[in-house]
Amino acid sequence: MPIRTVRGHVILTEDTSGEQTVMVGTSLTGNEVQNVWVRNVGPRAVRVDRRVQFADGRVGKHSVDVVEVNFSPDGLVEIRKVEAYEDLRAS
Repeated sequence: MPIRTVRGHVILTEDTSGEQTVMVGTSLTGNEVQNVWVRNVGPRAVRVDRRVQFADGRVGKHSVDVVEVNFSPDGLVEIRKVEAYEDLRAS
């Protein structure tokens, strides 16, 4: 069974045809996400919580903070801010 919800720094990229890629890494060093361990190419849609802050990175844009990323079976990817009072361990 694939992992549906993960936490980490997310990277969003878009190629010239408009296809998006969502990647999740373990940490942020300098202006670059490290240890990308999840990659979703061509999701049906990407929904981002308005509280998530992004910065331009070497490739695409990345979240400034750790976020929670949910990959639904129907191709929707949801990215939401993790509140400080929440448990940061993986669900």
